[in-house]
Amino acid sequence: MNPVSKILLIFALCVLAAALIAAAVYYVRFYRYKHFRCPKCGHCFKPPVLRMIFSVNAVDGKIIKCPHCGEREYMEPAWDDDAKV
Repeated sequence: MNPVSKILLIFALCVLAAALIAAAVYYVRFYRYKHFRCPKCGHCFKPPVLRMIFSVNAVDGKIIKCPHCGEREYMEPAWDDDAKV
């Protein structure tokens, strides 16, 4: 492997590591301070990590399924001070 390819590989790995760290920080902050409230039934919940990762992102929130009523709706995160979770 020539020196240019090594530099590009190291750069790509650094970018990937930075993206993973940024995503981890986002999810840790979400689970520490925020929750979702279903617009249909009003149920407050914090979805499992895999559901959070694989749900559809939309504007500032996510399109996610409520575990209480089963409706798939657009929900924006709310601060935990707004409701007891």
